[in-house]
Amino acid sequence: MSVPTEEQILIVKTNLRNIIDFNNQLYNEGNTKILNAFYLLSITDNHDLGLSIGLNLLKGAFIGIGAEGGITGAIVANFLCGLVDSYTTSTPVSLNAQMSSLLTRFQNTSEQVDMDLETYYGDPHHYWNTTFNGTVTNAFGTYPVSSTFSDLSTINFPSKTDTEFMTYILLAQYALDQQVWVTLLPNFEITQFNPSTMYPCKTNTEQQMESNAASFYKSNKSYWNNWVYYQSSNRKGEDNSYYTHWQNNIGTGAGAFTDGRLNDSACDYLFIDSYDNVIINANGLFHRSFVFTCMPSIKHTSHTYTH
Repeated sequence: MSVPTEEQILIVKTNLRNIIDFNNQLYNEGNTKILNAFYLLSITDNHDLGLSIGLNLLKGAFIGIGAEGGITGAIVANFLCGLVDSYTTSTPVSLNAQMSSLLTRFQNTSEQVDMDLETYYGDPHHYWNTTFNGTVTNAFGTYPVSSTFSDLSTINFPSKTDTEFMTYILLAQYALDQQVWVTLLPNFEITQFNPSTMYPCKTNTEQQMESNAASFYKSNKSYWNNWVYYQSSNRKGEDNSYYTHWQNNIGTGAGAFTDGRLNDSACDYLFIDSYDNVIINANGLFHRSFVFTCMPSIKHTSHTYTH
């Protein structure tokens, strides 16, 4: 077991004070993101989604500084994610209760992190060799996290007067925004419409299919079109190849007289691109194809039109 020097203790305490400021500002930004998501998705935040959801929101935010925040971001992300993950097995009294909303759950979880950070700040010697381990699950997968408290003596986390502080806030804020939408999108479903349509390759190139899709999304923002190429020839050996094309929609589900589409404002905020990597909102949360093919926990169904 290592014993810290006074210089190391001072570095850790300075970092902890700056991390507390970071957590507090992220809480303020996070409130806005949660309220915005419920508003755009026309959902009411009127019940508790549970302990694990609250933990996932913060872990999902903190891991955002780990991917793009350099070694400093990685160390702090592992430390904070490990701390929050520990609430799964040793749940604080403040979190072991039914709450009125996701916003309240997020607030209480953030405040609990603050309280624990203040405790560590008060006695770094005591926690010097404490390890923080766990996992983080976001839209893209599940990742292990691991750190030792003393790792905080090897970095200099920026203060709130440093321009780099806002860089970390923006990274965590974006990751939190993604996590909020991952949490709420399972209230909707993805519908594939049948029957499919055949497009002969003689009159439709791959580029035309992509262009048609991008054009279609302009007035049908909740859709994603996909197609499969089939090589074929007739008895004379002439090329009869074609694309089989489907339309897919995210929303409340299709019925006889409605496709149940997600509203345009939510789609404008959600999608980065129209067709693959044709950017329509650089600040969007996810690529369109990812939402329709990889987003976890969303129900997939189909609807057949009869004529």
